[in-house]
Amino acid sequence: MKDLTYIIPTRIESEDRLKNIITSVTYLLKNFPEARVIVKEVAEQNTFKFRALPEIKKYVEIDNLTHIFEQSNDELFHKTRILNDLILSAETNVICSHDVDVIYPITSHQTAYDSIMNDTADVVYPYGCGVFQYQVNYSMDTFNSFLESGFDIDIIKPHCRTESSTIGWTQFYNRQKVIQGGMWNENFLSWGAEDCEFYFRFSILGFRVARVNDWIWHFEHSRSHNSHYHNPKFMDNHNLWQWMKEQNQDTIVNYMKQQDYFQRRMSDVSI
Repeated sequence: MKDLTYIIPTRIESEDRLKNIITSVTYLLKNFPEARVIVKEVAEQNTFKFRALPEIKKYVEIDNLTHIFEQSNDELFHKTRILNDLILSAETNVICSHDVDVIYPITSHQTAYDSIMNDTADVVYPYGCGVFQYQVNYSMDTFNSFLESGFDIDIIKPHCRTESSTIGWTQFYNRQKVIQGGMWNENFLSWGAEDCEFYFRFSILGFRVARVNDWIWHFEHSRSHNSHYHNPKFMDNHNLWQWMKEQNQDTIVNYMKQQDYFQRRMSDVSI
Protein backbone atom coordinates (compact mmCIF):
# COMPACT_ATOMS: atom_id res chain seq x y z
CA MET A 1 0.00 0.00 0.00
CA LYS A 2 2.51 2.53 -1.21
CA ASP A 3 -0.02 5.24 -2.02
CA LEU A 4 -1.28 5.55 1.58
CA THR A 5 -0.58 7.91 4.47
CA TYR A 6 -1.85 7.29 7.99
CA ILE A 7 -2.37 10.60 9.82
CA ILE A 8 -2.50 10.58 13.60
CA PRO A 9 -3.21 13.70 15.67
CA THR A 10 -2.26 13.28 19.31
CA ARG A 11 -1.80 14.78 22.72
CA ILE A 12 -0.43 12.26 25.20
CA GLU A 13 -2.22 13.27 28.38
CA SER A 14 -1.86 10.07 30.41
CA GLU A 15 0.01 6.80 30.73
CA ASP A 16 -2.97 5.11 29.06
CA ARG A 17 -2.62 7.37 26.03
CA LEU A 18 1.08 6.57 25.91
CA LYS A 19 0.28 2.84 25.79
CA ASN A 20 -2.36 3.51 23.14
CA ILE A 21 -0.08 5.33 20.75
CA ILE A 22 2.81 2.89 21.16
CA THR A 23 0.38 0.07 20.33
CA SER A 24 -1.29 1.66 17.32
CA VAL A 25 1.81 3.14 15.68
CA THR A 26 3.81 -0.06 16.14
CA TYR A 27 0.92 -2.06 14.65
CA LEU A 28 0.77 0.19 11.58
CA LEU A 29 4.52 0.20 10.96
CA LYS A 30 4.80 -3.57 11.41
CA ASN A 31 1.91 -4.54 9.16
CA PHE A 32 2.04 -1.82 6.49
CA PRO A 33 5.73 -1.11 5.94
CA GLU A 34 5.19 0.59 2.56
CA ALA A 35 2.69 3.12 3.89
CA ARG A 36 3.65 6.42 5.47
CA VAL A 37 2.72 7.22 9.06
CA ILE A 38 2.62 10.83 10.26
CA VAL A 39 2.07 11.65 13.93
CA LYS A 40 1.39 15.28 14.78
CA GLU A 41 1.66 15.99 18.48
CA VAL A 42 0.30 19.31 19.73
CA ALA A 43 1.09 19.68 23.42
CA GLU A 44 3.19 21.43 26.02
CA GLN A 45 5.88 18.74 25.95
CA ASN A 46 7.31 16.46 23.28
CA THR A 47 6.21 13.23 24.90
CA PHE A 48 6.10 11.13 21.73
CA LYS A 49 9.75 11.73 20.87
CA PHE A 50 11.13 11.02 24.32
CA ARG A 51 8.78 8.31 25.63
CA ALA A 52 6.83 6.67 22.80
CA LEU A 53 9.42 6.57 20.04
CA PRO A 54 12.10 4.66 22.00
CA GLU A 55 9.53 1.94 22.76
CA ILE A 56 8.29 1.75 19.17
CA LYS A 57 11.87 1.34 17.91
CA LYS A 58 12.22 -1.82 19.98
CA TYR A 59 9.72 -3.58 17.72
CA VAL A 60 9.79 -2.02 14.24
CA GLU A 61 11.79 0.04 11.79
CA ILE A 62 10.71 3.68 11.70
CA ASP A 63 11.92 4.75 8.25
CA ASN A 64 8.37 5.59 7.13
CA LEU A 65 7.39 7.35 10.36
CA THR A 66 7.32 11.14 10.60
CA HIS A 67 6.76 12.89 13.91
CA ILE A 68 5.78 16.56 13.97
CA PHE A 69 5.75 18.41 17.28
CA GLU A 70 3.90 21.69 17.75
CA GLN A 71 4.35 23.29 21.15
CA SER A 72 1.06 24.54 22.53
CA ASN A 73 -0.34 25.57 25.90
CA ASP A 74 -3.91 25.62 24.61
CA GLU A 75 -6.22 23.78 26.97
CA LEU A 76 -8.42 22.47 24.15
CA PHE A 77 -7.04 19.99 21.63
CA HIS A 78 -8.04 21.17 18.14
CA LYS A 79 -8.13 17.76 16.46
CA THR A 80 -9.97 18.91 13.32
CA ARG A 81 -7.39 21.59 12.59
CA ILE A 82 -4.54 19.11 13.00
CA LEU A 83 -6.22 16.59 10.71
CA ASN A 84 -6.56 19.24 8.01
CA ASP A 85 -2.90 20.22 8.41
CA LEU A 86 -1.96 16.60 7.77
CA ILE A 87 -4.37 16.06 4.87
CA LEU A 88 -2.93 19.03 3.03
CA SER A 89 0.67 18.00 3.70
CA ALA A 90 0.13 14.37 2.62
CA GLU A 91 1.53 13.39 -0.78
CA THR A 92 -0.43 10.18 -1.36
CA ASN A 93 -3.81 9.69 -3.03
CA VAL A 94 -5.19 7.68 -0.12
CA ILE A 95 -5.25 8.97 3.45
CA CYS A 96 -6.35 7.24 6.62
CA SER A 97 -7.15 9.36 9.65
CA HIS A 98 -6.42 7.18 12.66
CA ASP A 99 -7.05 7.67 16.38
CA VAL A 100 -4.31 6.47 18.71
CA ASP A 101 -6.51 4.00 20.60
CA VAL A 102 -7.60 1.50 17.93
CA ILE A 103 -6.34 -1.34 15.76
CA TYR A 104 -8.25 -3.52 13.29
CA PRO A 105 -7.55 -6.48 10.98
CA ILE A 106 -4.97 -6.21 8.21
CA THR A 107 -7.63 -7.34 5.74
CA SER A 108 -9.83 -4.37 6.69
CA HIS A 109 -7.01 -1.95 5.91
CA GLN A 110 -6.42 -3.63 2.56
CA THR A 111 -10.11 -3.70 1.62
CA ALA A 112 -10.58 -0.04 2.49
CA TYR A 113 -7.44 0.96 0.59
CA ASP A 114 -8.45 -1.06 -2.48
CA SER A 115 -11.91 0.52 -2.48
CA ILE A 116 -10.36 3.98 -2.75
CA MET A 117 -7.73 2.96 -5.28
CA ASN A 118 -10.28 1.16 -7.47
CA ASP A 119 -12.59 4.19 -7.31
CA THR A 120 -15.54 2.32 -5.85
CA ALA A 121 -15.72 4.58 -2.77
CA ASP A 122 -14.61 8.05 -1.67
CA VAL A 123 -14.70 7.42 2.10
CA VAL A 124 -14.45 4.02 3.79
CA TYR A 125 -15.05 3.13 7.44
CA PRO A 126 -12.91 0.01 8.02
CA TYR A 127 -15.23 -1.57 10.60
CA GLY A 128 -18.90 -2.45 10.86
CA CYS A 129 -21.81 -0.38 12.14
CA GLY A 130 -23.55 -2.17 14.99
CA VAL A 131 -21.83 -4.42 17.52
CA PHE A 132 -18.38 -4.57 15.95
CA GLN A 133 -16.28 -3.03 18.74
CA TYR A 134 -14.10 -4.96 21.15
CA GLN A 135 -13.32 -2.59 23.99
CA VAL A 136 -10.01 -3.58 25.58
CA ASN A 137 -9.01 -2.83 29.16
CA TYR A 138 -5.42 -4.00 29.38
CA SER A 139 -2.74 -3.90 32.05
CA MET A 140 0.89 -3.03 31.52
CA ASP A 141 1.79 -6.72 31.55
CA THR A 142 -0.80 -7.48 28.87
CA PHE A 143 0.38 -4.49 26.85
CA ASN A 144 3.97 -5.73 26.91
CA SER A 145 2.98 -9.29 26.05
CA PHE A 146 0.79 -8.11 23.18
CA LEU A 147 3.60 -6.12 21.56
CA GLU A 148 6.24 -8.78 22.18
CA SER A 149 4.01 -11.40 20.55
CA GLY A 150 3.68 -9.38 17.36
CA PHE A 151 0.01 -8.60 18.15
CA ASP A 152 -1.41 -12.02 18.98
CA ILE A 153 -5.10 -11.19 19.46
CA ASP A 154 -5.53 -14.20 21.77
CA ILE A 155 -3.54 -12.30 24.40
CA ILE A 156 -6.09 -9.47 24.67
CA LYS A 157 -9.25 -11.54 24.14
CA PRO A 158 -9.76 -12.16 27.90
CA HIS A 159 -9.70 -8.39 28.43
CA CYS A 160 -12.34 -7.52 25.81
CA ARG A 161 -16.02 -6.77 25.98
CA THR A 162 -18.28 -6.12 23.01
CA GLU A 163 -19.73 -2.66 22.43
CA SER A 164 -21.49 -0.81 19.64
CA SER A 165 -19.59 0.92 16.85
CA THR A 166 -20.77 3.73 14.60
CA ILE A 167 -18.70 6.41 12.88
CA GLY A 168 -15.64 7.41 14.92
CA TRP A 169 -11.98 6.42 15.28
CA THR A 170 -10.69 5.97 11.74
CA GLN A 171 -11.58 6.59 8.09
CA PHE A 172 -9.90 5.99 4.74
CA TYR A 173 -10.50 8.58 2.03
CA ASN A 174 -9.48 9.81 -1.36
CA ARG A 175 -7.36 12.91 -0.71
CA GLN A 176 -8.81 14.94 -3.57
CA LYS A 177 -12.40 14.08 -2.67
CA VAL A 178 -12.00 14.84 1.03
CA ILE A 179 -10.58 18.27 0.19
CA GLN A 180 -13.46 18.93 -2.21
CA GLY A 181 -15.91 18.03 0.55
CA GLY A 182 -14.43 20.52 3.00
CA MET A 183 -12.12 18.22 4.98
CA TRP A 184 -12.76 18.30 8.74
CA ASN A 185 -14.89 21.11 10.11
CA GLU A 186 -12.55 23.26 12.19
CA ASN A 187 -15.46 24.83 14.04
CA PHE A 188 -15.41 21.67 16.17
CA LEU A 189 -13.06 22.11 19.13
CA SER A 190 -11.80 19.33 21.37
CA TRP A 191 -13.86 16.14 21.70
CA GLY A 192 -17.36 15.46 20.53
CA ALA A 193 -19.43 15.09 17.34
CA GLU A 194 -16.76 16.01 14.79
CA ASP A 195 -16.89 12.41 13.53
CA CYS A 196 -20.68 12.54 13.24
CA GLU A 197 -20.63 15.81 11.31
CA PHE A 198 -17.99 14.48 8.91
CA TYR A 199 -20.04 11.37 8.15
CA PHE A 200 -23.33 13.19 7.57
CA ARG A 201 -21.79 16.04 5.58
CA PHE A 202 -20.01 13.75 3.14
CA SER A 203 -23.09 11.53 2.83
CA ILE A 204 -25.41 14.48 2.16
CA LEU A 205 -22.97 15.95 -0.36
CA GLY A 206 -23.23 12.75 -2.37
CA PHE A 207 -19.79 11.27 -1.80
CA ARG A 208 -19.65 7.48 -1.86
CA VAL A 209 -19.34 6.36 1.78
CA ALA A 210 -18.68 2.65 2.31
CA ARG A 211 -17.88 0.21 5.13
CA VAL A 212 -15.88 -2.91 5.86
CA ASN A 213 -18.01 -5.16 8.07
CA ASP A 214 -15.43 -6.41 10.52
CA TRP A 215 -14.28 -5.82 14.09
CA ILE A 216 -12.27 -3.01 15.62
CA TRP A 217 -10.33 -3.17 18.90
CA HIS A 218 -10.67 -0.01 21.00
CA PHE A 219 -8.17 0.35 23.84
CA GLU A 220 -9.58 2.03 26.91
CA HIS A 221 -7.90 5.05 28.51
CA SER A 222 -8.44 7.64 31.18
CA ARG A 223 -10.29 10.70 29.91
CA SER A 224 -9.56 14.39 30.28
CA HIS A 225 -11.97 17.06 29.04
CA ASN A 226 -10.43 16.54 25.59
CA SER A 227 -12.01 13.09 25.39
CA HIS A 228 -15.11 13.49 27.53
CA TYR A 229 -18.51 15.15 27.74
CA HIS A 230 -16.93 17.60 30.18
CA ASN A 231 -15.38 19.33 27.19
CA PRO A 232 -16.64 22.95 27.52
CA LYS A 233 -17.26 23.02 23.75
CA PHE A 234 -19.24 19.78 23.71
CA MET A 235 -22.70 21.34 23.42
CA ASP A 236 -21.55 23.74 20.69
CA ASN A 237 -20.14 20.76 18.80
CA HIS A 238 -23.29 18.72 19.35
CA ASN A 239 -25.60 21.50 18.20
CA LEU A 240 -23.60 22.13 15.04
CA TRP A 241 -23.72 18.44 14.12
CA GLN A 242 -27.47 18.30 14.77
CA TRP A 243 -27.96 21.29 12.48
CA MET A 244 -25.68 19.92 9.77
CA LYS A 245 -27.41 16.53 9.45
CA GLU A 246 -30.74 18.25 8.67
CA GLN A 247 -29.38 20.32 5.77
CA ASN A 248 -29.44 19.68 2.04
CA GLN A 249 -26.52 19.83 -0.40
CA ASP A 250 -26.97 23.47 -1.38
CA THR A 251 -27.14 24.66 2.23
CA ILE A 252 -24.00 22.74 3.16
CA VAL A 253 -22.07 24.01 0.13
CA ASN A 254 -23.01 27.60 1.00
CA TYR A 255 -22.13 27.04 4.65
CA MET A 256 -18.69 25.67 3.80
CA LYS A 257 -17.92 28.55 1.43
CA GLN A 258 -18.56 31.00 4.27
CA GLN A 259 -16.17 29.38 6.75
CA ASP A 260 -12.94 31.28 7.31
CA TYR A 261 -10.90 28.14 7.75
CA PHE A 262 -12.21 26.68 4.49
CA GLN A 263 -11.48 29.85 2.51
CA ARG A 264 -7.98 30.01 3.96
CA ARG A 265 -7.27 26.35 3.29
CA MET A 266 -8.56 26.40 -0.26
CA SER A 267 -6.57 29.50 -1.22
CA ASP A 268 -3.33 27.53 -1.43
CA VAL A 269 -4.50 23.93 -1.70
CA SER A 270 -2.95 21.50 -4.16
CA ILE A 271 -5.15 18.62 -5.33
